[in-house]
Amino acid sequence: MKKLAAAVLLSTIVAAPAVASDMYVGVNVGSAKIDASNLDSTTSFALLGGYNFNNNFAAEVAYTDFGSKDYSGFTLKSSAWSISGVGSYPFNEQFSVFAKLGFASTTTDTSGSSTDKSDLTYGIGGQFNVNKQIGIRLGYDVYKVADPSSATFDQSVASIGALFNF
Repeated sequence: MKKLAAAVLLSTIVAAPAVASDMYVGVNVGSAKIDASNLDSTTSFALLGGYNFNNNFAAEVAYTDFGSKDYSGFTLKSSAWSISGVGSYPFNEQFSVFAKLGFASTTTDTSGSSTDKSDLTYGIGGQFNVNKQIGIRLGYDVYKVADPSSATFDQSVASIGALFNF
């Protein structure tokens, strides 16, 4: 999945001159939380790129680093590569709401042990367009992550970010 996501992102960048007016890149920062007891929130960062097919549908590729946290005896770190379809409903030229549904490949590292998980991802949010080139996005996304014992948990991320349209 990581190689596929990297190939899609690279091909998107290479094809940029032909479809530049419909492409965007963005960055998000937020708070990530695994739904397991006794685990604190971490700071997450994401880089993303997408293509708007029209005003209501886009495809998006993202890399999200959920951050790391040291607990007594172990360190927890997780990240994800994802590809999603984004459906949006614009209320006017400045404000829209969106929902995302896609596929993510997550990696969770715990003190020398690494566990991968591939599953669906989804999210919701809103976007305010400052102008035609810059948008501000608030979002809430959910990913599936696994621990070394193969137990699955939800990794939720509340974030704010900026999009830059070409």
